[in-house]
Amino acid sequence: MDPNFFYVVDLNEKGYMRNLFWADARSRVAYRYFGDVVAIDCTCLANKYKVPLVLFLGVNHHGQSILLGCGLLAGETTESYTWLLRAWLTCMLGRPPQAIITDHCKTLQNVIADVFPRASHCIFLSSIMQNLPENLGLPFDLEAIKAELTRVIHYFLRPEEFEAAWVEMTQRQGIKDQKWIQSIYKDRKHWVPAYLKEIFLAGMYPLEPNETVTRFFEGYLDEHTTLKDFFNTYHQALQSHHQHEALADIDSRNLSFLLKSRSYVEMQLSKLYTNKVLRRFQREVEGMYSCFSTRQVNADGPVITYMVKEKIEVEGNRRETKDFEVIYNATEMDIVCVCGLFNFRGYLCRHSLCVLSQNGTEELPPQYILMRWRKDVKRSYVLDNSCTSSIDTNNPIHRYDHLYKCIVRVVEEGGRSEDRRKVTLQGLEQILSKLHLAEDQPRD
Repeated sequence: MDPNFFYVVDLNEKGYMRNLFWADARSRVAYRYFGDVVAIDCTCLANKYKVPLVLFLGVNHHGQSILLGCGLLAGETTESYTWLLRAWLTCMLGRPPQAIITDHCKTLQNVIADVFPRASHCIFLSSIMQNLPENLGLPFDLEAIKAELTRVIHYFLRPEEFEAAWVEMTQRQGIKDQKWIQSIYKDRKHWVPAYLKEIFLAGMYPLEPNETVTRFFEGYLDEHTTLKDFFNTYHQALQSHHQHEALADIDSRNLSFLLKSRSYVEMQLSKLYTNKVLRRFQREVEGMYSCFSTRQVNADGPVITYMVKEKIEVEGNRRETKDFEVIYNATEMDIVCVCGLFNFRGYLCRHSLCVLSQNGTEELPPQYILMRWRKDVKRSYVLDNSCTSSIDTNNPIHRYDHLYKCIVRVVEEGGRSEDRRKVTLQGLEQILSKLHLAEDQPRD
């Protein structure tokens, strides 16, 4: 049904299936558009579901989850994870993502470093917090530790500030010498927001304490679902996601967007971005009203440093003033805020917008208008096999995959009539004869 469907099976020594990977044509094409950031969801495997499923996920131009491949694994071993990641990379023609996000798993962490050495690996903050009760337990006050840990993680925006606050917090709570605490601190550059601001994450890394990650097969798969039941509803789940994307496309093309301010940048992006992404950006435009002071504190040629004060909510529904440093290069039109929202979410923060506004910049600089969010880009989910330029001819799986797709087209044409069938058989016999001759010829 889908000649561009890609799959690889790993058999054990007895010939039984051990691991399986597959991706349909839509997933393979979607990766070309949205392959900058990929999440690997091992929830089913780690939690011992009946379906040991591993998912490769991305986000589309609406910020919706998209499927980039699936795997069934025999276990959480280095060998199985290595096989799966290499199979997925082969499917995607050897092009790794810029960033990979996973739950906290040492085995997977080591495999990612081996298979994707140039990709930035981030660990979901939620998986760290969920593991807190299991790894600390009695006699500690878990609620107090969780509240203080949350504050330290989210309030301090610079690595040195976080590290100082971490030492103080762990000493005060009496958990400094706990092995798990030491372990997650050692991995802090993979999960603490203060260290991740240089990595583009396309809104796939939840920042707020109450943010959760919605599972792709939510409502279709739980720990009791059998493999047979999962495959029976698999296509229904995919169709539901595809329909949501199609409806969001229609919504963005046809509905006029209600602007919430007189800001020109909001009007500018309303003509370019999809509605769902624009609604998220609107929160930053509205958030400019909570920023009540934008003050220049330093100048080094065209590079100017500003301090933007904002009233933010803290625990107990209290509000306090917090300073955000913004560095603006007027010549290059580059702007960087200490909050790092642009890389986390894919659009500029309220603090940067305040600085641009103060400098009389009405339009967003072009480098801050991302192609991945635009509604005017025509995206086709049909895989083009007309050329071999993207095929790694040294890879036997790529050679087989490409030849298989070509021969499927021959079979489809040859099956249209008896005359065509005879021509097809004759042509195939000639090809086989030439292949046998090529095998017999001596090589230099």
